[in-house]
Amino acid sequence: MMELLFQGGRVLTIDALDHIASGVAVRDGRIVAVGDSAEVAQAVGPDATVVPLQGRALIPGFCDPHNHFSMTTFEARSVDCSTPPMSGKPAVLDAIAAAAQGAPAGQWIWGLGYSTRLSGENAELLRGELDEAAPNNPVCIMDSSYHSCYANSAALAVAGIDRNTPDPAGGEILRDASGEPNGVLWERAMDSVHHASMRGYMDAFGPDAVAGLVEQNALRHLSHGITSVGDALVMPESAEIYRLADQRGKIPIAIHQMRGGPGFFEIPEEAAAGAFDQDDVSDRLRGGIVKIFMDPVWPSAAITVCHADGTEENVGTPYYNQEDVDHLVLAAASNGLQVAIHCLGNRAIEQALNAFERALREVPREDARYRIEHFTYGTTAQIERAASLGIFVSHQPPFLYSFGENFEERFAEAGIDAPPVPYRSLLDAGITVASGSDYPCAPVEPLLGLYALVARRARSDGHRIAPEQAITPLEALRTYTLNSAAAMFRDQEVGSIEVGKRADLAVLSHDPTLVDPDFIREIQVQQTYVDGDLVYSV
Repeated sequence: MMELLFQGGRVLTIDALDHIASGVAVRDGRIVAVGDSAEVAQAVGPDATVVPLQGRALIPGFCDPHNHFSMTTFEARSVDCSTPPMSGKPAVLDAIAAAAQGAPAGQWIWGLGYSTRLSGENAELLRGELDEAAPNNPVCIMDSSYHSCYANSAALAVAGIDRNTPDPAGGEILRDASGEPNGVLWERAMDSVHHASMRGYMDAFGPDAVAGLVEQNALRHLSHGITSVGDALVMPESAEIYRLADQRGKIPIAIHQMRGGPGFFEIPEEAAAGAFDQDDVSDRLRGGIVKIFMDPVWPSAAITVCHADGTEENVGTPYYNQEDVDHLVLAAASNGLQVAIHCLGNRAIEQALNAFERALREVPREDARYRIEHFTYGTTAQIERAASLGIFVSHQPPFLYSFGENFEERFAEAGIDAPPVPYRSLLDAGITVASGSDYPCAPVEPLLGLYALVARRARSDGHRIAPEQAITPLEALRTYTLNSAAAMFRDQEVGSIEVGKRADLAVLSHDPTLVDPDFIREIQVQQTYVDGDLVYSV
């Protein structure tokens, strides 16, 4: 019998009444007492391991319901193309060339994090430039949005893309003046290169190394206090990676697989039909949710722009018409599956709300927990409608810090009547808001997202973005813990510090409810526990 006793701290329980305690007792991975330090000590024996909190904060482990974990599993063996720290396109090409010099001919080179939006004009990585940097290797560089990639000639050849390849529905192969693919692939056009590069990495490293990389990625998340993750798009390769790791006991966190189609942006027809019931593999590896992309990033999200003169204009093209998305949602509902729909623009949000409303009417369920991912450019009326339907909103606060000024500009241009990242409005409407990261598209650290929600400062110049939408640190913590656990149907297990729940816990250097909002991003995660086991410590 393993017993733990946390004493002398600020225990933020995130229970129904937001009780603050000073001690917690744990036995065999479960919480058995919460309350005063002296009182909870009576719940364990004299041989219990004592963790003196010394005034530090103990919180539920963070849950990240929207995270591209499988996409970052190979990050340690890829080229960091982020800008910053890379200074721009020439530095990225130099890094690709250096990687190619040390790689066997024919081995894939994968780069992550490149952002044309942060690298200035003419920043796309073109086929010819990547050919020069890596003449003997196929290259795939993922844009930081993960909605486009950059490929060299070898990669395009492996994927079967040439001047005669038509643009797929929902994607675009950008071309040079002669009509040849220039290496930039948007949305569904990137699926074949992405698939081939991921498969190439899996084959090159082998099952044991791949499982080790999954574990390494999990340990990185645990260092930020994250104990549960929802992989926001699981393809066949992703599922295979997870099974390799699970079979070898290399998954120390809970991973929920959000199933998509055979490619990143492909139609999740099989998933909605219930083809992946076996995704509930183990206690650590779970399934039961279908992911649908409703609108793109490139060239634009699906937005109805309201001009100053009152006229409206539709920009961007949704992936699906209403009938097609209704079909997918109804199929998933009929198979007892949860559905999460990626929606950036207000047109996409409207289609998702229509589909969910129809599913609730035609396939009534007691607890569907339908989710809209991002809800980026939602209107006031859509907030109210989502609340009336009981829709969960899964949002990613680190974007507010990283790109908040872009949200301000886009909202103004589109004439949307709601403020950017309207957490105060969402919570006041009664919506369950679950906070995550969308990593690697935004920073993974929950405490950075917590800071964004409370301080609402842009990284660029520190100005406050829609400050009236700030929420309290305790409210923000709830969105990152219990609400996010609920979005993954884990709220009966984790997400709050209550008797009977699993001891997934994090020790913070400071209590975020007691410090100046601008100090929250300086708080450190000092320990992380999963089922009462210490899995990270500084």
